Amino acid sequence: MTNAAMGAAGRLSARLSAKLQQSADVLQDEGALRFLELSALSLSAPVRSMRVRIAVSADAKRAIAKIKNSSHGRGLFIDCGSNVGQGYSVFSRYYTKEYFDFIMIEPNKSCLPYLQALQASSSANIEIIGKAASVRDGFTKLFGPPPDRRQPTYEGRSIVPEHNSSLYDAADTDSDLVETFSLSNLIMAKRMLYDVVVLKLDVEGAEYEILFDMINTGAHRELYAAYIEFHSIYMKRIEREIKIVAESNIRNTIESDGILFREWI
Repeated sequence: MTNAAMGAAGRLSARLSAKLQQSADVLQDEGALRFLELSALSLSAPVRSMRVRIAVSADAKRAIAKIKNSSHGRGLFIDCGSNVGQGYSVFSRYYTKEYFDFIMIEPNKSCLPYLQALQASSSANIEIIGKAASVRDGFTKLFGPPPDRRQPTYEGRSIVPEHNSSLYDAADTDSDLVETFSLSNLIMAKRMLYDVVVLKLDVEGAEYEILFDMINTGAHRELYAAYIEFHSIYMKRIEREIKIVAESNIRNTIESDGILFREWI
């Protein structure tokens, strides 16, 4: 087995261990019904993923057709919450390097070597931003799981402490200080250079503030398509109910402005 394969196997084993611990905590803290809800969501992921990929394929074909008839002849795909490049490996099959440049955004410093290796091995034009997407330039804390279940490239780290409150309590002592930037400003600046801008946003609960900021500034209107993963399902009940209402308002506003909106998983 190669070092890369061993590393991937190790990360998978660690993620499975963390998932098992999270499931045990949910069962203990929130009861069997909540446990079954999250279990059903996890089991349905392959089917939901296949449906979304079919839609992405059709979306990309339309986007490329638009690029071919536009002035710059290029599109930009912003992968916000790249982790170690899983999203890029999916979306780049459809939003191809012949027509798209890519920005990969990831604040977890442990993930950056994986993204840099991907950048070095690819012939695509890839820019890496090792900061946290936010609504402003500055610094903030990046939260994650307790030390006993943390892995270096953990996928669930967030600048929002309650992002996984149904699974664990994030603590300041387990956080890292990271630099932030305004995603709205980035989108508006890049739109001047590209015919089409596509956004994938998977930022573990920070999406609500970011998306409302995009709506308030009008930055969402600069997008061709938005693939958004909402995280209310992983929050405690009161916060979850508030966020579900926010999700409906966000979706309705973006779609009413003619922007393609799909929920990512």
